Amino acid sequence: MSRRRIAAGLLAGVALASAAAADPAPTSRSKAKSTSTPRGKAKVARRSGVAKANGNNMPRGFTWPPSRAMLAAEADCERSLDAAGVAWHATSRDGRIVDAVTIDDAVLGGIAYTPAFGKGPYKLDCQLALALATIGPDLAAAGVREVRFGSIYRWSNVRVGGKTKNALSRHALGLAMDVVSFVDESGREAKVARDYRAGDDLLLDVERTINASSSFRLVLTPKNDPISHSDHFHLEANPSYAVTPRS
Repeated sequence: MSRRRIAAGLLAGVALASAAAADPAPTSRSKAKSTSTPRGKAKVARRSGVAKANGNNMPRGFTWPPSRAMLAAEADCERSLDAAGVAWHATSRDGRIVDAVTIDDAVLGGIAYTPAFGKGPYKLDCQLALALATIGPDLAAAGVREVRFGSIYRWSNVRVGGKTKNALSRHALGLAMDVVSFVDESGREAKVARDYRAGDDLLLDVERTINASSSFRLVLTPKNDPISHSDHFHLEANPSYAVTPRS
């Protein structure tokens, strides 16, 4: 793919605060074949430890344009999606998405992902797809069968506590998802806006499950951000590009 031709001399200290000035044009990428591995035959390995974001809200080791280490991490991510039986295709980049993909059947880790508004397919970074595939069995154990989301990629800055910060949101990286509701095995829909403050067991179990996973940062909810996240859960994948992936 053309994205792997990035020159080796990229500087790790690229300044990121200026990235929020404008939405860059999409970058063309050739399409990858979707996997033919039977779903559920391979498990996604959990990463140990938790990567910390730097002051610009970016993952550790993140630069733009992507460094060779980042591209190597994304190639490793794609192999992990294949091993997990995820049916995916590569697509053109938007914003600061390093490895833009779409999910053919909108199923990750046995959980269906349905847009609450509009129609798909929706672009996301491979790392978010992998994190969702990884946590899928745990969400299923909590009773989740379907996730209804409001947005994934969008060019925006961080907004918390009712204030917009001078830092790029991980939505602009395709690493974040806003979830408006979860559907359980009986077909009941637990809506964040309506049911979270009432102590809905499914929503509280989902919150605990995500916060216990090293694949995600702390989920934002009506509890820890009642102004900007009063009606949805904000999920962020937690990759680190600071360590070269296994060969």
